[in-house]
Amino acid sequence: MPDEKMTKAEKLIALRTRFRSELPARLDAIELAWQKDKLTTQNEEFYRLVHSLAGSAGTFGYAKLGEQAHVLELLLQELKVGATEHEQAEPIEQFVTNLRDIMLLGGDQGDKEEIFFHEESPVATKKQHLIYLLEDDINFAEELLNQLEYFDYRVEIFDNVQALHDGIASQQPDVLLADIHLPEGAEAGSQAVSELRKGATSPIPVIFISALNSWQNRLNAVRAGSQAFLSKPVNINALLEQLDEILGESLQASDFRILIVDDSELLAEHYANVLEAAGMQTQIINEPSKLLDVLPEFRPDLILMDLYMPNCSGVEAAQVLRQHMTYIQLPIVFLSTEKALEKQLDALYVGGDDFLQKPISNTHLVKAVKCRAQRFRELTALMTRDGLTGLLNHINLKLTLEREVSQALRRSSSLSFVMIDIDNFKSVNDGYGHPTGDKVIKSLARLLCQRLRKGDIAARYGGEEFALILPDTEGQVAYDLIDALRKQFGQLKYTYNNNEFNVTFSAGIATCPAHADMNELIAAADTALYQAKQAGRSQVVVDKDSLKK
Repeated sequence: MPDEKMTKAEKLIALRTRFRSELPARLDAIELAWQKDKLTTQNEEFYRLVHSLAGSAGTFGYAKLGEQAHVLELLLQELKVGATEHEQAEPIEQFVTNLRDIMLLGGDQGDKEEIFFHEESPVATKKQHLIYLLEDDINFAEELLNQLEYFDYRVEIFDNVQALHDGIASQQPDVLLADIHLPEGAEAGSQAVSELRKGATSPIPVIFISALNSWQNRLNAVRAGSQAFLSKPVNINALLEQLDEILGESLQASDFRILIVDDSELLAEHYANVLEAAGMQTQIINEPSKLLDVLPEFRPDLILMDLYMPNCSGVEAAQVLRQHMTYIQLPIVFLSTEKALEKQLDALYVGGDDFLQKPISNTHLVKAVKCRAQRFRELTALMTRDGLTGLLNHINLKLTLEREVSQALRRSSSLSFVMIDIDNFKSVNDGYGHPTGDKVIKSLARLLCQRLRKGDIAARYGGEEFALILPDTEGQVAYDLIDALRKQFGQLKYTYNNNEFNVTFSAGIATCPAHADMNELIAAADTALYQAKQAGRSQVVVDKDSLKK
């Protein structure tokens, strides 16, 4: 397999080079299989090798070879059951010879785009968005900076238009926040933004802020090309929601997970590299019988499966999966050289969601997989997520926790379970109203999602209670993480009728394997949370058994 340090483009080139080097041996195998039992239509090994070549040659730059192999594949399908007539064997013999001749001509030209497929955002890194703030009130600007930094935004402040010009010339921000009223004039902010947008290399999303919520100010903001208008004092939750919408952020959004099932190791690796270059996570299995072992842990958003494989076809594998209620809605996309519409429809009828033909361009593959995975993720979220926060709901938290506890015990690894409760939340609802209470809940959900590590799982347990699953995490490490979150949450400011207030939370932590049973683990974390409340609130307590070595 290509070196992990190689770029995606280099990996694709290496796979193509590997295909080219292995091609003579593949043709040798085809010729040997034909010579072994040429006078029978039951020569399954010969058909399988031809089918594999037809499906892979075009992907690796041998389109003409792949087309010739596919014609041979169709001819083999048309042969009658029983002994092959000598006159039928002769054209097959000629096709086999032609495959060798076409290989000697070399690969096809004009397919460079397919090698250097565009690499989108890397899977491993989470981008920290850059925000520019044009504001002459330094105290207000610094307070807004502090609030946004809690949510992992990087903010740079500019107190005049010229400084902002220089800043954008050096580096363009992801979003610009601008006060309409500046020392240069009552409409200086909107005028400056209009000029800046004209000279920008790419459009800069803009949110205007102003102490005066007048029609004229809002009209000036619209004419300057703003995406939103917020009044001072700025409601941080309203601002965060606007940033989420502009930047395309969603709570606990993660990369699509694609499970590739193909008996051709080389072709499967090619698909994996292409999809990973587009920001997806992949896992490969070359034998369908391993599906039920891999699915529970990898939890794919989509299965990309070859239609024709030895021992078990893609159609048969799909039928097995559809017998399990857990996988009845999981998208299955078939890949095959099969062009017969009737057979494609048969594959879809037994449980497939789409049918893609080999060879397939990288661009087509990515778009087809991404749109199906996106749709599945959206439908799944409607069933498994809390409507207010976007976090897992109570039922799916328990299903997820049961799975994670089982995996932790199997791997002999640690797992921490955290119960969080917002302190004095009833007084927030009673004093400021339920809409303000909802904003507090959403801000904590957003903070958890942005501050937790990749692989950690957050859920809304109910009301003002949250739960976290922290895999591969011991009690003390969990304590340090949650206590830092507690301090950050306590510094967030909320506004109601121009009045500011803060909110805190308490948390209880229990670990596995100290508590190997899921219900026992939840009860231990809940007891620790109660102890934190009794100790004066705004505390984090770790269950005593979880701290024992």
